[in-house]
Order: sequence, then C-alpha cells, then structure tokens
Amino acid sequence: MGGEDHQRHGFRRILGATWRFARHPRTRSEMLTRLLAPRRIHQDSSLSWPDRYPQLFGAARALLLNRPAPAILSFGCAAGEEVLTLRRYFPGATLTGAEINRGLLRACHRLPPDPRRRFILSTHEAIAAHGPYDAIFAMAVLTRRPHLVEKRGMRSIADFYPYAHFEQELRFLASQLAPGGLLIVEHSLYRAEDALSGTGVETISGIGTAPAKGPRFDPAGNRIEPQPVVSRIFRRPAG
Repeated sequence: MGGEDHQRHGFRRILGATWRFARHPRTRSEMLTRLLAPRRIHQDSSLSWPDRYPQLFGAARALLLNRPAPAILSFGCAAGEEVLTLRRYFPGATLTGAEINRGLLRACHRLPPDPRRRFILSTHEAIAAHGPYDAIFAMAVLTRRPHLVEKRGMRSIADFYPYAHFEQELRFLASQLAPGGLLIVEHSLYRAEDALSGTGVETISGIGTAPAKGPRFDPAGNRIEPQPVVSRIFRRPAG
C-alpha cells in the first residue's frame, strides 16, 4: 500500500469510528469506557443477550438448591440482560449487577423495578459492600476481544491483555464468595484454574469442565495447543 493509499485507509477508519460514535449509543459508551477506565477494563465490547449460557445457569441452580434466597453477582452485566435472565433461574435471589460502562449502567437503572435487585458501578469497593455472594458469574468479561485474537492468529497476548490483570480480578472475585459459594467463569482468554491456584477454591468436575471455546493462553501469555479442556465452575469450601 502506497503512502497516499495508507493515508486514505487511515482516514476511512477514523471516519468510520466517528460515525459509529455519533450514531450508536452503545458503541459510544464502549469508546468512552476505554478512555475513562483503561487500566480497569477487561472486555471492552458489551455484546450480550438473554439466557446466553443456559447450561451453566442451570448447573448453578442445581448446585444451589439448598439456598432458596442466594446472593448473586453478575460481574460485567452489560445492559442487564444477564441479571434479568438470572431472575428466572433464581426467583428468590438478591441480584447485584456490576458494570464498568456508565452508559450501560444507566440503561440498567431504566429497567422495570425489582425490590431484590441492584445495579452498581463495577469497583472492588462497591462489589465488596454488597457481598459475600453465593454465586458470582463472570461470563465473557475476563477477556479482551477474543474474535480479534482469533482473526489475527495471535500466538502471544502478554502485551495485548496481561495475565496479571486477569489474575488479580479473578482472585478478587474468589475472595468475595461466601462459604460454599460458586464462581462461574466462561469465555476467558486465560484459564481460570491457573489464576485460582492456591486460593482454596475448588474445581467442580463434570458439568463444570468442557473444551475451551476459543483460544486459551498460559500465564506467560503464550497460546496453548492443542485446545485445552478448561474448568468453568468453582466452589469455595463450605467449612
């Protein structure tokens, strides 16, 4: 590509981003979040839809049958789609949705009222203030543009999405579990079991393990091949 062609291509990219920013409120809120919280953000795309993980939601419900009124955290709840879904699976639960994107958080607050539901800005202080939790769902949030990682065939993500950022967040979430509480993690670029090593949180086998969906990387940021089987449901011991 020549110099002029490269400049035109760059101009079209800037023009496209500007158009998306002006036209789509959700895209605008994603861009603003990248600017306002660059050190705290994980996945900067807010794609979500209702009942996205029925197998894992159902498994968590079965594991919590002895807790008719669990306290549940949806970490990275987007516009509230997952929280509304969790109400169907856990009708007696107290639900907390934590979201870093302030535009999406405003959308959450516009949802029909529910006396046993709250939405909070996703900070460690706010999350801890409403814990501990009987279940924490971190679904497609402890990651960074996995489709881009796959498209570019990245062999290392050490600079793109450092392991330390993932590990710190996941270990914090594990610390917010009540005794016997569940931590459910899906669609992460790193293996949750690596980050949770030494925390005392245990893997639940069977329904809690499955072949990874998309690429996985080791703590050094290098791609794991062949595609590994990963743990998705963890429990803090009850005793």
